[in-house]
Amino acid sequence: MLSKQRKFGLGIWWLGLGYYLSYTPYSGLTKSLSNGLLPGMHGPIRGTVLLPISAVATVVGMFLFITVMDWWKFAGRREFLGRSIPFPRRLTFLSGVCLATIMATTTLAFTFGGLSIVLVLVLLRGGTLILAPLVDAIVGRQVRWFSWAAMLISLLAVLVVLGDAANYKLSIPAVIVVAGYLLAYFFKLQFMTRLGKSEDRSQTLRYFVEEQMVASPLLVVSLVIMAVLGSGNVMLDFREGLTTFLTSTDAVFAMLVGLCYASLCVCTTLIFLDRRENTFCVPIHCGTSMLSGFTASYALTFFFNEKAPSIAQIISSGLIIVALGFLSPLHHFYRSMAKLQRAYHRVLRFLFGGAEKEPAAAADSLAQMQQLFLFVCSGNTCRSPMAAAIGNFEIATRLRLPIATVAHGDVRALSAGISAHAGAPMTAETKEALRLIGVPSNGHRASNVTEELAHSVEKIFCMTRDHREAVITMVPDVAQKTQCLDPDGDVEDPTGGSLSDYINCARRIRSLVRLHFAEISLRGE
Repeated sequence: MLSKQRKFGLGIWWLGLGYYLSYTPYSGLTKSLSNGLLPGMHGPIRGTVLLPISAVATVVGMFLFITVMDWWKFAGRREFLGRSIPFPRRLTFLSGVCLATIMATTTLAFTFGGLSIVLVLVLLRGGTLILAPLVDAIVGRQVRWFSWAAMLISLLAVLVVLGDAANYKLSIPAVIVVAGYLLAYFFKLQFMTRLGKSEDRSQTLRYFVEEQMVASPLLVVSLVIMAVLGSGNVMLDFREGLTTFLTSTDAVFAMLVGLCYASLCVCTTLIFLDRRENTFCVPIHCGTSMLSGFTASYALTFFFNEKAPSIAQIISSGLIIVALGFLSPLHHFYRSMAKLQRAYHRVLRFLFGGAEKEPAAAADSLAQMQQLFLFVCSGNTCRSPMAAAIGNFEIATRLRLPIATVAHGDVRALSAGISAHAGAPMTAETKEALRLIGVPSNGHRASNVTEELAHSVEKIFCMTRDHREAVITMVPDVAQKTQCLDPDGDVEDPTGGSLSDYINCARRIRSLVRLHFAEISLRGE
């Protein structure tokens, strides 16, 4: 059975909304409990007392979600006493350890006296914004100039808020908690990028389930062991959280904290697991965090007369928003502009009519521009002709034109090789892979990139970085329009592999072609 291909969609923004709706009550409740603000409370509750029961509620909420979604089937399995049970991989286990650390430190960070919700979020989210491009660079994903700019602005935001020493009290335990949170994220993002940011949805869900089945239970088990065997004030607090605290009315609110954390953990993990680079996904997470932090902070100010964020904290948060402004629109600038253009034309059609003429008008407009797209690989018998066939099929579909007319039209996809044997046909496996994904192949014959061809096209999409460098070396003045088809990595050659390798390659190329066509305003339904 063929695996389901992931799409570049708008679902990540709905996850952002879910994260906001979960994080606002989570941070507000945690701060209210630690400050003793809720009606009927007899005093503040220490974070180390609050953590155990909230962690148990997180386990229940997370496992219930995975069960309702029927996602247990995606986990890896091992035989144990004659039964097949879900079992994580080694790296997923390590990622789960990191997530357990993040869960514990997040809750504890909001319980320290002298630290407002906004200040905590600037430290935590500013830190992850700084980490995102670093991790992308470490794992070999493209990091563009505006990602580095956003990282420096985030660093400035953290320095600004730390410079406001009169409005916070940053104790040694608080420093340790924040440092532990960021260190755990530094490693988790690397594990997640290598294992979970996959073209294959089943691999992504496998990572999600395996990480979650480790993180929350590991946190609970660790707290129970420390409560039973440990000594000292912190361990006694854990013991109290698992015993006498359970009989108090405040335990209900602690459980709500845990359930809210389970919900936000689902949303944030799926945001991070989006196929796009960390420097796109992390800002969505950080932006919704800051918005929820302000909502919760001012709710506490309004209902419980708590101190509002200081001017420096507000300025620092504003810098975080500026950093987000650098990232989100610029990461997909052409696609954003295309969406604005389409929205503008919809308004015109609504006001003045003529909607029924849209397909022909779009085709006429594009025909006048003569958009030619060149796909480049090595031998021009597998990846690049596959991409050209998919590109022409997408053009025909988007413009509602017969596929036969696209091959000779002004808007079409071409292919060429760096070291092709001229006249060689497309490989049989490539043709079969195209057929299985519903794309017709053609009478392709291999050819090489020439200076004339490179100058005649609007965009050149290369399968690997080496191909891009070879094109630019051959024709230096086309560097501006020459790019890798996948900016996050090479599209590997399936030659010599199984048919499923060719199919996976074709599906990956199709998703990338669709993404690029969306960016350059080739419109589909």
